[in-house]
Amino acid sequence: MPMNKDEKYTAPVVIGDLLSPSRILIRKGRQTKKDVLSALVDVIAAEGEYGDRDELEWGIFHREGLMSTGIGNGIAIPHVLLPGIEKNCLALALCPDGIPDYESRDQIPVRLVFMLAAGKSQKVMHLKVLAAVGSLFYDGRLKAAFLAANDPKACLEILARAEK
Repeated sequence: MPMNKDEKYTAPVVIGDLLSPSRILIRKGRQTKKDVLSALVDVIAAEGEYGDRDELEWGIFHREGLMSTGIGNGIAIPHVLLPGIEKNCLALALCPDGIPDYESRDQIPVRLVFMLAAGKSQKVMHLKVLAAVGSLFYDGRLKAAFLAANDPKACLEILARAEK
């Protein structure tokens, strides 16, 4: 059976290649799910190449309304596939004090929120990014290092070492 262009083999996902310092937010104090998701939407939309802000916001909140993207262990990965987006974009909010209203499966307050925006033609890569984030951060060591970091550049340095 022939593969379509979205299902061709692709190199392993490097999460650090999808993030930038401008898309890493450190949000101290008690947070709400809505405020954190809105802040991440703003960061992605500000770059201008990941679709219309309103469409991005609608997609993220619509997906979240279907089922929480809190995967457990203090991690959430809200995500959306939209037409017109040419490449995957990842943004991150570090919330050391937690988001108690995130409604994760395990009911643990979310402390790391990775938001992924991708194009409709990038379904396979989209799934690979979701899996890579989940596997890298789920055990807790990398998550703890990120939460202890004081700035976005330190997070990217920690991530680069972890992805070697």
